[in-house]
Amino acid sequence: MKTSILFLFLFSILSCGRQNPESNLAEEKLQSENKLLEKRIDSLNGELKKAKLKKNYWFDAEFEGTDLVNKGIKNPEKFIENSLREKPELIPLKSTLGGKIMFENIQLLTDKWLIADYSDGHVSGRTIYSYKIDENKKVEFKVLNSLAPE
Repeated sequence: MKTSILFLFLFSILSCGRQNPESNLAEEKLQSENKLLEKRIDSLNGELKKAKLKKNYWFDAEFEGTDLVNKGIKNPEKFIENSLREKPELIPLKSTLGGKIMFENIQLLTDKWLIADYSDGHVSGRTIYSYKIDENKKVEFKVLNSLAPE
């Protein structure tokens, strides 16, 4: 009797210790799907962050952009942004360690002011510019104030 109870006890312990190969495969599949979903979440969070940076809270194209549209500028924000990007000499900060300093995020604040940040990968800064567009659709910029490392 003792032997059969001991045998039954050992059998139940050993059978519980073995895992079903199908459950192992299912668990591995779920872990793989989890990793894939985590990567998608990270990617979507990155896209959301980029979209928030591109969204301009300050400038209302329908209100402040009408004068520029009347001058024949179809997309005032893009036009002014591209005009500033063509003038890297307006960045009041010099690049370091052989880097090339460039404008990154540019946002129009009003129909007269904008803010832009720039970086070369080592140093970065931010500047508020005033701007005006002449009759020939040329944009003139003036530095109003800058935040740069000291």
